[in-house]
Amino acid sequence: MHDDQRLGGASPSKRIRVTAWIVIGVLASFQAYANRYAVSPDGISYLDLSDAVTTGDLSRLVNLYWSPFYPFLIGVARLLISARPSAEIPIVHAVNFAMFIALFAAFEYLLISILELVCRTRRSILGGSSGLAGIYAIFGFMALTMLPQELTTPDLLSGTCMLGAFGALLRLKRRSEHDTRDAIILGLSLGFGALAKSFLVPWAAVCLAVLVWATKSRGLRSSLIAGAIWIVIVAPWTVVLSRAAGRFTFGDTGRLTYAWYVNSQDAPSLGGVPPGARTPRTDAILPGVGATGPAAGTDPMWLDPVRWNSMVKPHWDFRDQLGTLNALQIFYLQSLTPLLFLILLIATAPRGSRRLIWFDGWVVFIPAAAGIIAYALVLVTARYVMPFILAGTLVILALTPRPRRMLPLLATLGIVIPLGLEAMSAETAIGLTLVTSIAAGMTAAALVPDRYPALWTIGVLGATFASRILLPPSAPDIARVGAVLVAVVFGFAARSAVRDHRMVSFAQRTSVAMMILIFATLGLRWEIRLKQDLEAFVLARTPEWGNPSVKIADDLASRGIAPGTRIALIGPHAESYWARTARLNIVADVPRTRTSDFWKLPPQGRDALLNEFAAAGATVAVATVGPDSTSVRPDSSWTPVKYQGWIRRLK
Repeated sequence: MHDDQRLGGASPSKRIRVTAWIVIGVLASFQAYANRYAVSPDGISYLDLSDAVTTGDLSRLVNLYWSPFYPFLIGVARLLISARPSAEIPIVHAVNFAMFIALFAAFEYLLISILELVCRTRRSILGGSSGLAGIYAIFGFMALTMLPQELTTPDLLSGTCMLGAFGALLRLKRRSEHDTRDAIILGLSLGFGALAKSFLVPWAAVCLAVLVWATKSRGLRSSLIAGAIWIVIVAPWTVVLSRAAGRFTFGDTGRLTYAWYVNSQDAPSLGGVPPGARTPRTDAILPGVGATGPAAGTDPMWLDPVRWNSMVKPHWDFRDQLGTLNALQIFYLQSLTPLLFLILLIATAPRGSRRLIWFDGWVVFIPAAAGIIAYALVLVTARYVMPFILAGTLVILALTPRPRRMLPLLATLGIVIPLGLEAMSAETAIGLTLVTSIAAGMTAAALVPDRYPALWTIGVLGATFASRILLPPSAPDIARVGAVLVAVVFGFAARSAVRDHRMVSFAQRTSVAMMILIFATLGLRWEIRLKQDLEAFVLARTPEWGNPSVKIADDLASRGIAPGTRIALIGPHAESYWARTARLNIVADVPRTRTSDFWKLPPQGRDALLNEFAAAGATVAVATVGPDSTSVRPDSSWTPVKYQGWIRRLK
């Protein structure tokens, strides 16, 4: 257990923990409530899959693309509440909030191991009460901005399992009387994580390999326990999926995602219909539209992507892979800019401490790096990598001593490397400006006397803001020149500190300024997130836009479009969330990318296409996207409805 004295005493530690739970819990509950009507295409598919629980037909959870754990929990919640269709989306957010609490609990499990690392590290950056408060601040920021409650995806669930796995690995690395318990927790985390997201199947193999190596001197007992539990959970599901596919598979999500986003084969984010839904007859009239015919789900094309993308095959292409890596490198540099200053902390760490950072933290670093690299090879968003970034960052900070002195060469390299990474592309100009402004503030911290704290603070903040103004991201070349100048001045300041025997003061002042500016940057980013939540809260309370899916569904029902109606959609099929609430089945679609061409067809061409949709089973056409010109309206065969749409009977 952690040393209370290192954390500022038991009472302050307890107060910080209780305060953190209250503050972060309140913010998370507000975020969930403000976004209670938000839903995504993935959320609609998960709701469709949750019908397997409410109907008692669990075989409907078997899907080669979507994992079963999240929709199973949604289905259980729907059963417990006996909710009407109008309350389904808020129920998903209630489940999400429950998952957030589970994520927080898993973080607490990891936190105990983090604090033990802090206690073993002399002058740890995370030492003391301020360090504990900083840990909770980092968790709260990442959890609420990288995994926001508006998402109707299983990332909170998989994140919970990942944090649990990281905590177990850190505990199992050092022998304790609770090895069996921690091995069980690791096996359960990896097993249920695989049922939440198929990516965790190969990632679990990395974690188990790490565990074998970390505990090799003690035998294989812990590894066998964790591995056996993982296999017991994962193997039956793998068998079920493999039988459904007719080949071995633990899920085809990765295969399809690689083909879509690396090989650029009909990615769904482009807004089209999958190739399997296109037919020669519809293509002869308007290429790029789709007709699935009667098939399960609100949106069959997104409920069963494997079926409708069966002809999409991933393949290795060096140029494709290189392009993906370049694009995702830019994502990491833009999204994680403040974390680049970890390079400075590691570079200026006391002699010998870098080896100890690796020795004590490699059981987290290797799985975290494996996850980050694996996503970088295919597709990455903040929600995918948040657990890896959080765990890796906290372990590095826990094991890194506060710099007592900074050698000029290493200190300058610690600044130059982040600046150089951000300067490589014009697309990361915003990140370059941010890193340069923080470096400018650190330089001012070294040059301005600290005898007068107010003056010192004004100097640091003034240099930071002046840098942001004078080096705008809209002028990348100017920003690069400014970055070079800041790096040069910082290097001279470091050399002057050595000459004037002020190395300790230089290290303290620059590191304090860096921490202040990084947390200020995170605070500004959090402010943006909070404004989004406040806007969502206000919007959800308005009569017009509060729970719009229900209002649209009610309007359609008043016009005789009853549950079970098969519709042809003129508009984005994946974003027609009201179709789930109205219990409609989209059997044909003119995607957004083709709606303009649809309305430009001669009347007989549109009629011919709608007849094909009728042959596919549609009895009503619903247009959510009209002609491009505001002066043009659909003809009299289309009946206008509320919320900017039209309907037309087909049979």
